[in-house]
Amino acid sequence: MSFDLTGPLPTGTVVIEASAGTGKTYAIAALATRYVAEGVVELSELMLATFSRAATQELRERVRERISQTARDIGGPSTDELVRHLSTGTPEQIALRRQRLVRAASEFDGATIATTHSFCQQVLDGLGMAGDHEPGVRMVESVDDLRREVVDDLYLRRWAAPGAETPAVTAKQAQEGVRAAVGDRSARLEPAGADRTTGPGQRFGIAVAARKELERRKRAVGVRDFDDLLILLRDVLADPSRGLAACRRLQSRFTVVLVDEFQD
Repeated sequence: MSFDLTGPLPTGTVVIEASAGTGKTYAIAALATRYVAEGVVELSELMLATFSRAATQELRERVRERISQTARDIGGPSTDELVRHLSTGTPEQIALRRQRLVRAASEFDGATIATTHSFCQQVLDGLGMAGDHEPGVRMVESVDDLRREVVDDLYLRRWAAPGAETPAVTAKQAQEGVRAAVGDRSARLEPAGADRTTGPGQRFGIAVAARKELERRKRAVGVRDFDDLLILLRDVLADPSRGLAACRRLQSRFTVVLVDEFQD
């Protein structure tokens, strides 16, 4: 099914899937422009998120240009399908759409366009006591060095001691398995019932131990990585006592959320 950029504006949850270079970001920029021009949301009620900082900067520039260019062209002759769509209606309707876009362009620096991780940090900070903010905790981009240290220590502790059994996994295999396990900390580890003397059983055991030890060492040195923000916000929003209030505050802030590169 193809996506009609000038059809009814999406409501609920809508996923657009397509190959790279087919115009997904173009569609998001156009949708953001339509939501604002047609009076569905103010710019401050619209949130756009993507995965990396570079992608965020590109998305910001493309949405800014789309809003500004449409504000300039609306009401006149154009080959652009979005401009033609927004140029239909009475002169008063077209003038109102232009006014909304001009205002959005002038206020654009205040738009919420962020990486998923920085958005989580903004929400946690904005929730105040509802957010799990710990003074003195330092954010780091990666804990790869700490993770490698943890795996090396666990590997040596189990298999380098005199008289230790011969490992069924190499140190490199252990590192690769743990990297995957801590890369998605909510994923269930398997095979839980594997024989601990086999390769699968040993990979499972060291992955479980490394997850726990990595969290302990992070707390000990006072660091968090970006993926911690996802888990923290999820836990805040799902908390039985404070989650409902946190969800309401978040829902009252944003009416429309557009996510680029959601698979990441």
